[in-house]
Amino acid sequence: MRLIVQDANVIFDLIDCNIFELFFRLELEVITTSLVLNEIDRPSQLKACQAVIDKQLLHIVDINTMDYLRLQALNLPGLSVPDRSVLDLAEHRGASLLTGDGKLRRTAKSLDVDVRGILWVFDQLVETELLSYSEAHTKLVELQQRNPRLPQLEINQRLADWG
Repeated sequence: MRLIVQDANVIFDLIDCNIFELFFRLELEVITTSLVLNEIDRPSQLKACQAVIDKQLLHIVDINTMDYLRLQALNLPGLSVPDRSVLDLAEHRGASLLTGDGKLRRTAKSLDVDVRGILWVFDQLVETELLSYSEAHTKLVELQQRNPRLPQLEINQRLADWG
């Protein structure tokens, strides 16, 4: 089973597309850090996260004070401590990092950490037939409208393929 370390922005996108619980039906072990969980402040998003935590589908790695200070001291300019926490976790566990944050993606790649994004999740859901082409198309259009930072060329290619 592939190990995935999840960043907050992908959690937000998955919840906004109503595919958060569906994502956990993929053959993945999904973890994140307590610092990422603390970034989630909308009650509906917290409720969705708590539901998958309660089902033991999302595992939380607690970041204590000593861990926090160590992460803060890392030479990773421009990354928040929560971002550093998921990068550090992915690097030390040999996991893939699931994020849409550009700076975090570039830093992870420079450290040879495998990086995936929300479009990879869509690809996996379609490939495993958890989403039909039509459903994926509809949800990706919704996501595109909510999150303009996503790579438009890649989205448009998938929309054409799934249309």
